[in-house]
Amino acid sequence: MTAPAPALPTLEDLTIWRDEGRFENIDGHNIFVHASGTSKSPGHGVLITHGFPGSSIDWKHVVPRVALHTRVVVSDFLGFGQSDKPTDGRFEAYYSIFTKADQVTEIAEREGLKEVVLVIHDMGQTVGAELMARHEEGKLPFRIKHAIVLNGSTLVDMVHYVEQQVKMLEAPDELTEGIPAETLTGFIAHDGLFAKERSPNQALLDVMAAQILTHDGDRLLTRLNRYQLERKTHLDRWRDGLTKLSAPTTVCWGEQDINAKVEMAHRMKELNPDIDLHIWKDCAHWPPIEVPERLAKAIVDRL
Repeated sequence: MTAPAPALPTLEDLTIWRDEGRFENIDGHNIFVHASGTSKSPGHGVLITHGFPGSSIDWKHVVPRVALHTRVVVSDFLGFGQSDKPTDGRFEAYYSIFTKADQVTEIAEREGLKEVVLVIHDMGQTVGAELMARHEEGKLPFRIKHAIVLNGSTLVDMVHYVEQQVKMLEAPDELTEGIPAETLTGFIAHDGLFAKERSPNQALLDVMAAQILTHDGDRLLTRLNRYQLERKTHLDRWRDGLTKLSAPTTVCWGEQDINAKVEMAHRMKELNPDIDLHIWKDCAHWPPIEVPERLAKAIVDRL
């Protein structure tokens, strides 16, 4: 029996999402923050990170369900979505995983979060791994109560790059010409990034492309993608971050993902047998878009 199609974000949803959020100035740049719900106890909340080339809107149909129970905070990383997209300086100047972790920490502090369920996906999985490493070092201003790890290729030694990713890594830091929307949507809809039961519709692809194209972000995609190389340099630190957290860790993984392959989830379980592992056979790379109700329940169950 074919699974019902999820309710996918539309351009109208994007407008509403943007209007619900706010901008925080961090180190001279405007960062888009979407925060909703009321903390179930003082300082409690859910802290979410998004992936590449996505943005906070990926979580449009997860956040409202979780916000019925506690505070939920998700932001657009610098260079993504509605946030500023500076073009001066190299990758390390603005777009490093370490800088992203600093940004998330600052937002959590401004939100008054003291105890969080950390939910991390794709590129944001690696940002989360850095936060988890800092947690064990006693360098975070908040406590991670529980970490929920979704598809992502932090274990870069096991990664399977698709052709477009290889080309992006070989391209210049800034493109002299923009990328047409239809090219962007073709990249996002690449076979194996969404489950065969849950193909994206055109409305979703238009939303994701619009978030990339805001502030001419398409010209920066190759520079933003350099985080893939940073993963190689810091593999040991971030692998340990994901698997040595003193707090409970749950891994929920879409089995059909051809990029962040399911073997990565099993590797994490091997490295930490205490990990609560869930393999979702009808899902691929985008659990917050493909199975939002299921993911929301997984989060709420761990609050």
